Amino acid sequence: MGVLVAFDAQANWAETHVCDSLLLGSVERLGAAWGRSKVESPGPTDAALAALLDSRRDEVAEFGARFGTGSVERIRLLPEAAHWPERRRDWRRLDARDGWVVHWVLEGTLLVYLQAASGYLAVLCEAGEWLAIPAGLLHLRDAGEAPELDLLVLSQPGAGIGPAPHGQGDAGLPSLDEFVDTMLELTGHAADE
Repeated sequence: MGVLVAFDAQANWAETHVCDSLLLGSVERLGAAWGRSKVESPGPTDAALAALLDSRRDEVAEFGARFGTGSVERIRLLPEAAHWPERRRDWRRLDARDGWVVHWVLEGTLLVYLQAASGYLAVLCEAGEWLAIPAGLLHLRDAGEAPELDLLVLSQPGAGIGPAPHGQGDAGLPSLDEFVDTMLELTGHAADE
């Protein structure tokens, strides 16, 4: 299920859409792309990246042909990851790349904010979904306080995967946990306390 939320320039929640076609049209207006692939187990966390990529070679080749991606990094985040608080600070900074970068969620959930003319678009990506971000588009990511995420990040050679030096401070946008809580409240599915 595609989830898209528009935020104004002051990071206030504006519009919520739970519709693949609205999500796709909105990100395309920013030059980005979104889609969904087959959901299947990504394999053991200690499996070699080469084996994982071999099992998904057709999809990786499609990303390469469409977006010019050639570099791949697998990011596996677990709740007990000691490095996550520091990495999360980097992820929550507005950042832009010099080339395309594709975030393909194998397991778990990833929240990506894209800067738009009137504010931000938030895209909630779940297992099997991917978001391709073009060069120069400011964005930030979050995987939550206690992440359980298996992610492939595909980028153009030389475009870099880590935080860019021109990244800007946290934009004051909701974390993944706050985002999900608000979505549950809006849809009437908030957990009873």
